[in-house]
Amino acid sequence: MLNNFVVYAAEGAGKSNITGMVFTLAIWGAVFYFLLIRPNKKKQKQHQEMMSDLKEGTPVITSGGIKGDVASVTDEFVIIRVDKGVKLTVKKSSIASVYNK
Repeated sequence: MLNNFVVYAAEGAGKSNITGMVFTLAIWGAVFYFLLIRPNKKKQKQHQEMMSDLKEGTPVITSGGIKGDVASVTDEFVIIRVDKGVKLTVKKSSIASVYNK
């Protein structure tokens, strides 16, 4: 019985099954899309929306962990007020999140 299985496996190994390979590749592509690419695009879209909604007085945290309120916004930079008389200029892309006071 085991010999019959080995013979059948050896006979089937010589034939190429292109549809099986294409199906497997499509499944792997779908897995990568839904587990890696799609969530990353969604996160990027949310971050872009957050960046466009920045306005004066919005409390933010930078990627370096600095917490403060937005003093002004330009196309590329944000000025953050961290204390009375202390302002920092950072790139817009370094804003990690908006928090509630």
